[in-house]
Amino acid sequence: MWAILTSICTYKIDLKPILKMNSIKPNPRLIPRFNIDYYTGDFLSSMLHLDKRSDVGEIANLFADVSINYTNSGRTSLYIILKALNLPENSNIGVSLYTCPSDFDAIIHAGHNPVFIDIEPDNYTLDPQDLNKKIDDLAAVVVVHALGRPADLEGILKVVGDKPVIEDCAHALLSRYKGRLVGTIATAGFFSFRTGKYISAGEGGMITTKDLQLASNIGDEIEKLPLLPITDEIKHATITYARSLLYHRPWFGLFSLPLGSRIEEKIDIMNKRSFSKTKIRNTDLHVITKKIKDFQGKVDKTRNNSLYLIEQLKDLDLILPVERSETYCNYFLFPIQLKNISVRDNLSEALRKAGFDTIMLFSATPEIAKLSYGYEGDCPATENVAKRLLVMPNHYTLGKKELDNICKIIKICIR
Repeated sequence: MWAILTSICTYKIDLKPILKMNSIKPNPRLIPRFNIDYYTGDFLSSMLHLDKRSDVGEIANLFADVSINYTNSGRTSLYIILKALNLPENSNIGVSLYTCPSDFDAIIHAGHNPVFIDIEPDNYTLDPQDLNKKIDDLAAVVVVHALGRPADLEGILKVVGDKPVIEDCAHALLSRYKGRLVGTIATAGFFSFRTGKYISAGEGGMITTKDLQLASNIGDEIEKLPLLPITDEIKHATITYARSLLYHRPWFGLFSLPLGSRIEEKIDIMNKRSFSKTKIRNTDLHVITKKIKDFQGKVDKTRNNSLYLIEQLKDLDLILPVERSETYCNYFLFPIQLKNISVRDNLSEALRKAGFDTIMLFSATPEIAKLSYGYEGDCPATENVAKRLLVMPNHYTLGKKELDNICKIIKICIR
């Protein structure tokens, strides 16, 4: 159930077209769409570090010459950056429409207004040309490195000039643009370690900047945030562990997805969503510092899996991810674009029946943005992609046999 609820969030959206509820049957062998990289050892280790300071040296070495701060989430991190920039109240903040609405919430909670920018449909990231049309009314821009794919930062920075640019790197840890880690190139960057991200710590956010004055302001804003008690740490780590168990075989296919697919209510919270803004938990930071040590190896395996899928599927009538020149993509997620909604939905159903769960990532965001955030329909590329995109498993835990089975199903459905 958690898998479905977190993908739909808490918006008035009809679940039936997205989930095809009645067709989802229990399957203990179902491979989840995301790899929740949180296990028993992580839980036990975090319990031993409830009141201990984590060694962040590995992260500091990775992001050399960059000021680093931590919060409880990526959303809080964006909120903190916006507050630290000291922009005039009710400023317009440009942001890609193709992203999680949590970015929009952070902008609103910081006292500003989201203005939606379209994407380049081949890369799923902010389109400098559409940004150029809207830049005069913007005080700052949030650039989302969606699905782990670096955005065209050179083109974006050229358009923006001296206005602040914030890199949303929630999907893009270790991705690079022209040899530089994303999150270290523009005014500031932020990362997320929430369950379901590349490093799944439960929650946790990280802020990066090379601007010393901004770093000082960020530190001041974080000092205003409450520190959670140990009782919350224990509860949070326990829930994180339970969620991770439900997101792995056999429980994901037997219980989590089938039960969630039978939720037929419409969930309606039309007010802007509230969210907790706190300092980072010790348990989350410990898991992050523990997992960063072997993270590059996991990225390498995921990249190899993704490149294998691309090679096997290159002759089919679909749009595969392309790694742009002078970029390094961590391939956190593997998106494909199909001809239309019908082809996408049929392929999703066929893969699920064969034991591979998929997700139509951000497919509901345009509708959510219209209902709750003032989106006026001026991002046609995003709306088109949202109707055609499908994300399938590619994570490092998959072997060649499983990848071949994915390719076999796709070839049957597309040809």
